[in-house]
Amino acid sequence: MRLFLITLLSVTSLFGFFDSVSTFSADFEQRITDDQNKSIVYKGHIQTKRPNMALWNYVTPVEKQIYIREYKVVIIEPDLEQAIIKKVRNDIDLFTILTSAKSIGNDHYEAHYRDMKFLITMEKDLIQSISYEDVFQNRVVILFSGQSINKAIDDTVFKAMIPSDYDILRD
Repeated sequence: MRLFLITLLSVTSLFGFFDSVSTFSADFEQRITDDQNKSIVYKGHIQTKRPNMALWNYVTPVEKQIYIREYKVVIIEPDLEQAIIKKVRNDIDLFTILTSAKSIGNDHYEAHYRDMKFLITMEKDLIQSISYEDVFQNRVVILFSGQSINKAIDDTVFKAMIPSDYDILRD
């Protein structure tokens, strides 16, 4: 669960010159590699909107939607027919990580957040990838394609619709 939250925090904005970015969406491929070099690859689509809304729609290898809206995270897992509802700490600002990134040269940036270092690669003012080591010492790389910036996204996109027959777990 922490891995998903950390990942959510890492992608919701860009940095310095992106202070004017109000929305970001893209397809993504997220590769997580453990300390024994075993990897799993997730694919899907992300949509984010200022000040603090995001939707990660995972499509492979399992279907899952992760909604962030203010200080609440809802994870819907269709294969398990369940939803998990969590409150996150109120000091999490989804746009902080990347808006504070500093250039380290050649379209590469570095940001620090909660004792973690994030490396960001840009190309033509679009985020191409984010990589970091999570709290479990997994190496995480997220590659983006089909990026879109400042296109209108209705707030209802970020409202989780939990089917009535799903189990609801609250944390």
